[in-house]
Amino acid sequence: MLSRSNHILVIRTGALGDLIFCLQSFQDIRRAHPSADIALLTRAGFAPFARAMPYFNRVIIDTHPETFSHWKNFAGEIGAFNPDRIYDLQGKVRQTILYALLGGPFGPDWSGAAPFCKYPRLWPPEKNMSFAEFLAAQLRLANVPHSGPLDLGWLDAPVGKFILPQKFVALVPGCSPSAPHKRWPPRDYAELANQLRAQEIDTVIVGSEADREAVDLIRQAAPLSIDLCGRTDVPELAGIFRAALAVVGNDTGPLHLAAAVGAPSLALFSGTSSPVWSRPPGPRVVVLQKENLVDLDVGPVRAALQSLLQDGEQKA
Repeated sequence: MLSRSNHILVIRTGALGDLIFCLQSFQDIRRAHPSADIALLTRAGFAPFARAMPYFNRVIIDTHPETFSHWKNFAGEIGAFNPDRIYDLQGKVRQTILYALLGGPFGPDWSGAAPFCKYPRLWPPEKNMSFAEFLAAQLRLANVPHSGPLDLGWLDAPVGKFILPQKFVALVPGCSPSAPHKRWPPRDYAELANQLRAQEIDTVIVGSEADREAVDLIRQAAPLSIDLCGRTDVPELAGIFRAALAVVGNDTGPLHLAAAVGAPSLALFSGTSSPVWSRPPGPRVVVLQKENLVDLDVGPVRAALQSLLQDGEQKA
């Protein structure tokens, strides 16, 4: 227990999947500092999710400063919180700038990638280390112990309003608009959905409005699929994934969420993603990888999914 630190700042400004990868680290930090006032620095779009977490007392919005005056104001806001310890789980150049503005090695105790910080992270990562394991190694070097299995009982919500089928597989066909190479083609998701329907298993499609084009293409070819695109928040997504027989999706935040809450998850990776470094965190995960996802046929996906479903039946 590291009770000496009373005000702690945790930095993670990445996307939903990045926050999911950090949940174990967030739990470890909170349990190491049970009485501390802990703030998370993150982007505005993820503030509602962060505020729902039991790990933080407050959320500070990363305003993404560009000019010197903006950086000065931003550092002043952080300084007003008066952190005596900072866990930088982002580790980019922007965080090093903040480190310097807060006093560098003479400022708060800093764990991360900044030069001359008190608790430098492991670098380079060990071979075959996942990102979650890399974060864990960083915290151990800062004397934060592993707190035990990740408890995500808080990450749930009632899903009765969606009138879900009794048996369904959730599909996650979206990804960041800037990473189209991470998308398995909608036509293949549709073919998978139709094969599952022939087996009397429904499909529920989830995603954000940014995924609308892909979802509409799936629905055109598989009209019995249920469209929940843009209708769920993060806790509701977790509830839907918990109710699903399995989840099939691209290398994106909702798929990582599904894996984290324990849903049998089939992740489809292109050659640009590492199935080791970016492996979804969860107890029942299968990764299929193809250099170009347009070349990944439905057959191997269907076979891998069938194996997941059979494994789930044996454990039920």
